[in-house]
Order: sequence, then C-alpha cells, then structure tokens
Amino acid sequence: MRGVDITWAGGEHHFMLAIEHLRALQVKCDAGPQFILSRLADGSWYVEDVIEPIRIGLEGGGMSKEDARKLVLRYVEDRPLTMSVATARAVLMAALFGSEDDQPGEMGAGEES
Repeated sequence: MRGVDITWAGGEHHFMLAIEHLRALQVKCDAGPQFILSRLADGSWYVEDVIEPIRIGLEGGGMSKEDARKLVLRYVEDRPLTMSVATARAVLMAALFGSEDDQPGEMGAGEES
C-alpha cells in the first residue's frame, strides 16, 4: 500500500491509511471505511467522516500527530467542511482501492499467487 500524494493546504502531502489507521478511523467515525466513503459520496457524511480520514491519513503518511492536528484545524475545521469532502474521499479511496501501481498483475491459469 503506497497511499496517495495530494496537493492540499499549500503543498504536496502524502496520505496513507494502512490497516491500523483504518481501525482507528472506524473507532472515530463509528463506521467501517466503505460506509464512511459512501456517506462522503452521497452527502450524508458526519463531521468526523470529513476530518478523520485527512488527519489520520496525514499521520499514516508520516506526519507527526501534532503537525497533522494543526493542519487539519487550519485547513479543515476552520473552513467550510464541504471544501474538504473531496480530499477525505480521495484518501479513503486510495486506502480501499489503491492505485494502478498497487494492483496485482494478472496470473495465468493454474498459477499460484
């Protein structure tokens, strides 16, 4: 799992939600990652559905907890939340579906993985 690089908050940031981060997200949002993604997609999201994938994704991407918290406060919590929905969706989609580089190659008949 490589995560995703997104231009956000005045710079390029690496976001990654590995399994342990997805578990933390589930606790914070009281829902599984796919359910959170669905809420973000259909507009029925909760506040934490927008904030937490970004904050936890920054931490998973290597940023310190304190720096991630400060960025999220400034660029998510202090602005209209709808401005951050697309970023939260992108972070979750990268974790759940990966990128083309993350996809396994096709195997021939009879080959084992």
